[in-house]
Amino acid sequence: GEEGALADLPLGLPALTRARKLGSRAADAGIDWPDAAGPRAKIDEELAELDRAARVRDPVAQEAELGDLLFSIVNLARHWKIDPETALRGAND
Repeated sequence: GEEGALADLPLGLPALTRARKLGSRAADAGIDWPDAAGPRAKIDEELAELDRAARVRDPVAQEAELGDLLFSIVNLARHWKIDPETALRGAND
């Protein structure tokens, strides 16, 4: 709802930062995996879904599944206490 735990996160935040904050807020509300194995398994699931969308050449589904994959990767980073923005900047360098 409008007053929920996620309501005050600005839409204008950088996407990786917002995803990390959404994951942290969800965890604070009790909606989280108990350890990093959960988001790691979710990455495999999302990769398989992205592969299926690519095989049928569905660009809308591909974009959605890529977003889900990125969100899952951010959650894995959160569990490992790695800032995804810093990690990506390092890879870019």
